[in-house]
Amino acid sequence: MLEKPFKEPLRWHSMQSYLSSPASVIPVQPAIGYDPRSVSTVQSRREGIFRKAAFFFLWLLIFVIPWENAIVIPGFGTLSRAVGIPAFGMALLAILESGTLRTLSLQHMIVLFFVMWAALTYFWSLAPSATVTSIFTFVQLFMLVWLIWEFAQTRREQLLLLRAYVVGSIISSVATLDGFFTNTGIQSGRYSGLNFNPGDLAFILALSIPISLYLAAREHKKTLVWLDGSATVLAFCAIILTAARGALIACLPTVLMFPFLFPKVKLGRNLVLFIFLALAGIGSWLFMPESSWSRLSTIGSEITSGTLNERTMIWQMGWQVFGQAPFQGIGAEAYAPTVEHALGLASDSGTGGADAHVGRLVAHNTFFSVLVEEGVIGFALFFALLLTLVLSAWKLPPIDRVFWLCLLLTWAIGALDLTWEIRKPTWFIFGLLIAAAAAKVTSEARPFWPQVAPSERAEIYSQDPFSAEISRSQGMS
Repeated sequence: MLEKPFKEPLRWHSMQSYLSSPASVIPVQPAIGYDPRSVSTVQSRREGIFRKAAFFFLWLLIFVIPWENAIVIPGFGTLSRAVGIPAFGMALLAILESGTLRTLSLQHMIVLFFVMWAALTYFWSLAPSATVTSIFTFVQLFMLVWLIWEFAQTRREQLLLLRAYVVGSIISSVATLDGFFTNTGIQSGRYSGLNFNPGDLAFILALSIPISLYLAAREHKKTLVWLDGSATVLAFCAIILTAARGALIACLPTVLMFPFLFPKVKLGRNLVLFIFLALAGIGSWLFMPESSWSRLSTIGSEITSGTLNERTMIWQMGWQVFGQAPFQGIGAEAYAPTVEHALGLASDSGTGGADAHVGRLVAHNTFFSVLVEEGVIGFALFFALLLTLVLSAWKLPPIDRVFWLCLLLTWAIGALDLTWEIRKPTWFIFGLLIAAAAAKVTSEARPFWPQVAPSERAEIYSQDPFSAEISRSQGMS
């Protein structure tokens, strides 16, 4: 009887503490089906989808470049700009999803400094509005180089981009041949197509010839070998129709590839390549019009005693303009307006009328254009970039080394005749060479890393190689 009054408060206290606990109201139950590995798998798949989409639009952009002038959207630009915007957008989504960004190389820093210096020339430019336009162009070109670096990290993806350029060049070649057979697209006795200047179109196609031969030598599928061979024939015939002397001379370095390329290829493949080369020569000889022949036959006389189609006079005026600002330059894209003003063809180089884009008095020489517009400082950066590219190509395996050095030599010869420092094919070649050199370094460094367990290795090799993913352990992100 005496114990009941004493135990009753204890039971009430225990019941009260139990009712006040959260477990009595919301019982804690273990999550059913929760697996952290499944969450990471879903995230990696989503990241892979974004990277595939970004690479797809990048491939589409490279494919469009050789025929971008075929479609010009009023008030917007060429077709390549319409493709480049979604490519950059998907790239941003992929970067935000992964949360990583690949470290830039030395060449990228040089390109970045060159673009920054070109932007600084606005403050003393003799043609401010033209300089502003070139600044936006340089920024877009740097983004092209970055897209290649970020989303074409593997050798397979880099070969796919080369393939995209070759396929795109076929469209321009066919358009030029169609203009010849239908007697359309004639500009001063020279054939062209898709709203291109004959010289620019011919140089675009000249760059595609060593690329197509390189792909034909490396390709295992017969269909793609015939595609590359056909691209070579069509490109050479189209170059003849454009009667572009500089582009024709730029094709000569391709001959240097033969002694190094053909011994590494099977006999049957060599026969196929020789057949296509013979067809290119025969086709260009049979279908060459009289106007093209008469112009191409003056190559020797123009080099020895001519004016290179009045280019020497433009260079003389450019050299006088260069003396006004030798170190800082006259401003990006200001060569033509400044030379026109010096010749008395423009009323005032500081007004909007003189800043208008003038095509006929551009430098017609990429190196001289950079020297005059960006000055000694900008030219030093551009030359440093070219030097590092040559060194990077020299460190590649023999076949790749010969290909890239011949391609750079082809570009250098063509750049002596054209103003191509703001053209997309130039920076496509530069960007892809930077990525190819980095891919070689990565593959060589792989055996020195910690070995992967057999189970993990099987899981890695089962992934889709098209995703362009790279392990964070490689230190490239």
